Amino acid sequence: MKKHLETQMGKLVLSEFKSVEELQKRIALLERKAEREKKARNIAENQLERYSLEIYQTNQSLKSALAYSTKIRSELEYLGKSSMSIASELTLNEMIGKLVELTCEYCAAEYGFYFVTEYALEIGDTFNKAWSKELGWHCQSGLQRLIGDNLPFSKTDIVDPWFVSVANEVNHHYLKPLGYILYLNFALSGGKTGWLAFWSQMELIDEDIFPVLATARDNLTSGIQKRLTDERILRRNIQLQNLVNDLEKAQRQLIQSEKMASLGQLSASVAHEINNPITLIRSNMEVLKKYLKDYKSLHDDIKTELEKHKNLGMTSFTAICDKVDLTYMDEDSAALLIANIKGLDRVRDIVEDLKSFSHAGDPKLIKVSLNKCVDAALRIAGNVFKYEHQVSNRMTGSCPLVLGDLGQLQQVFMNIFTNAAYAMRGGGKLSIWHTQDNQTVTIHIEDTGCGINEETITKLFTPFFTTKPFGIGLGLSVSYVILEAHSAQLTVDSEIGLGTTFHISFPVSI
Repeated sequence: MKKHLETQMGKLVLSEFKSVEELQKRIALLERKAEREKKARNIAENQLERYSLEIYQTNQSLKSALAYSTKIRSELEYLGKSSMSIASELTLNEMIGKLVELTCEYCAAEYGFYFVTEYALEIGDTFNKAWSKELGWHCQSGLQRLIGDNLPFSKTDIVDPWFVSVANEVNHHYLKPLGYILYLNFALSGGKTGWLAFWSQMELIDEDIFPVLATARDNLTSGIQKRLTDERILRRNIQLQNLVNDLEKAQRQLIQSEKMASLGQLSASVAHEINNPITLIRSNMEVLKKYLKDYKSLHDDIKTELEKHKNLGMTSFTAICDKVDLTYMDEDSAALLIANIKGLDRVRDIVEDLKSFSHAGDPKLIKVSLNKCVDAALRIAGNVFKYEHQVSNRMTGSCPLVLGDLGQLQQVFMNIFTNAAYAMRGGGKLSIWHTQDNQTVTIHIEDTGCGINEETITKLFTPFFTTKPFGIGLGLSVSYVILEAHSAQLTVDSEIGLGTTFHISFPVSI
């Protein structure tokens, strides 16, 4: 049957062609066409394979570039955040704690720790917590101890690179049997060493992170040193402030001691200034006592006459009053009372001056009258100038107010006045006046004493320098300190044999 069909097909094909040769040509043509199609298909398949390979390689390159880009971005983000934390106003512990968090995230560590040792011995409870991405900072004292046991705390040298070690004999429900510890140490103050440690379950630590960690470590070291320096500066500033406070206290004590020394030297003068009005008042009171006795005698005489005669005529009354000079007694009693009041006022003023002068409290700069300061100083030291010296106080009420401490300014003027009196042994004249402009008022104190040579003027305000056979040489030096605290300037003009003038310039209080 098959043969029959083939025979019939052959006859059918031959019927379409004129000859066998034509058929053979047709077959050869089809064979060549099939061969070309085969070659084209092979070329297409090869080209497709080549394109596929190129696409694969490109895809791999893109994956590598993306991974590298992600890695670089992670590095830059880590370094950027750590640098910001280090450059911030965080405290030392806060800064290190923040770096633990950032490094733990960057290294994909399970936990991060911070330890402190002192002289190669761990300090307990220095940072009794661990940090993890899931839990943040939390208490992990047991885990901390476990990690601490695998760190070389006995090492006292500060090592530059980061180190990786295998956690040995780990038996903890938080940890797998095998883990890696990444750590470094850095110097703190006072013999203390800080340690950062990170525990990871990764079987392999990427070595590419170490250059990045080295940069972070350098930044951390700089931040630590800056904060330690700031702490040292702060401690030094506190020490200096305490020293300044001690010096100010000593200065106040010195000023107060000089006040008391001045009062001791002027005690006779002050006693005399108080004793004079008291003596006057006592004398006046004796006279007033006599007048009261006369008034009582007059009263008794008038009473007796009235009892005798039941009536007292003018003649009898005048005769009784003529026994005493009633008009004089009235006038003199009034005068004596006025004198007593003035004397008591003077005693009160001297006592008030002494109270303000000897006040030992902290100086309070308030608006004060230089006129009152000068007057008070003259009252306290006034007896020094009596009998042998003339005092010309030309200070007027137009003198502007200044910011100052009344007692301390009195002390300055008293020192200058008493020095002037000493320079004018045998007599002389003390003149006081002021000049002013819009910004300053200057008090001028001139004496006609022996004068001061240039060499002595240069030493005049040096502590413990004195030309007197008595005293300790602190009066003018203390005065200079007081005036500096009042923003006042003190200058001296002097000529041997003619006298000396002190000029004290104060800023005017607005």
